[in-house]
Amino acid sequence: ADWIDLLQSLDSSPPPGQIQPPRSGANTISCGGKILTFAGYAEDVDSTLERYVVNDLWEFVPYQKENSDAWGWKQRIAADKDEDSPGPRLAFVMTSLPSSPNAVVLGGWDPQMPGTGGVILDDVTMLNSDSLTWSNPTDADGKLSSIPEGPSSRHVAVALSDDTICLHNHRCVDHVLLMQTLDKEQNKVRWVRQETSGETPSSRGLHCAAAIGTNMCIFGGAAQNGLMSNEAFVLDTTSWKWTKIDCGENAPAPRAGACLAALDDNSVLLFGGAKPTEGGLLGLNDVWVLHVDDFETGKGRWECLIEHQSVEIDGSSAFPPGRNAATLTEIDAKKMLPGGASAESDKCYLLQGGWAPFKKTFNDVFVLRI
Repeated sequence: ADWIDLLQSLDSSPPPGQIQPPRSGANTISCGGKILTFAGYAEDVDSTLERYVVNDLWEFVPYQKENSDAWGWKQRIAADKDEDSPGPRLAFVMTSLPSSPNAVVLGGWDPQMPGTGGVILDDVTMLNSDSLTWSNPTDADGKLSSIPEGPSSRHVAVALSDDTICLHNHRCVDHVLLMQTLDKEQNKVRWVRQETSGETPSSRGLHCAAAIGTNMCIFGGAAQNGLMSNEAFVLDTTSWKWTKIDCGENAPAPRAGACLAALDDNSVLLFGGAKPTEGGLLGLNDVWVLHVDDFETGKGRWECLIEHQSVEIDGSSAFPPGRNAATLTEIDAKKMLPGGASAESDKCYLLQGGWAPFKKTFNDVFVLRI
């Protein structure tokens, strides 16, 4: 595995556009052939202002030789400029529905004014990636849909099929929440509380998740008391049984706010997050693969592809500085990047944003090549 710094290493093409201002806590998805990122905590460069929450929408525009100055991140909907957009937020989930142009935004946290504690959200909003328009799904009775059991933030969700999203939050100690679409247009939905069995994850937030075959895999996170985890679990979405993955002692350090992405039907890719140290939270930049060798027994193994490295956060390194609250999204490099950036057999993942705790918010543009 290696990193490609798209701002530094592509001599034959201009650099891609960057998201401005930099942000963390956003969500990035691949939906309808587009790479889109929404909302998050923004931090103006060279400003003394506190970080502030936004609700703008950006698209990563593919490289085209005949229009090479227009590729990279481009703003599609400005913050507070679309009355149908979900409000500003972070610590939310945005999940695309496979084989569909639609994606769903679920809950999150709006910090509002400093010192107020903000508001935890329970809203459900649908984005059509073709038209880049927002709508509010309703239930079968025509009422606006909301997350059951109350507002939710720092949760995870993955799409299990074209019509079902599975959500896991700090309340889900014996169940998960399923959002199912009821019509072809996917503007009517229902929520189902699905009971689970097996060795269930303890209550946690700021964990990460990915779909792996017919399973939902989660990793890490933090309990309400701040204790962080390096546990991995898989949920069989046919039997609804949780299995804790036994990987022995070779495992990533406990962390929260990491990225998890599917690599194939038996493995997931882990990047970054933050771990506690005597000097406070430390942003990480290590890369691991979790191989699940037997889903039924929970036998697995971690493989470290890139160890954590301390690098400068000023953008001078060809290696992304450690961070949490970033996103890592698989892209089709042959369609998205200038020629020569990847080989036919490579899998490539676009890194977006993130935060070196209490130091810097990032808008660099790195691609992880596997």
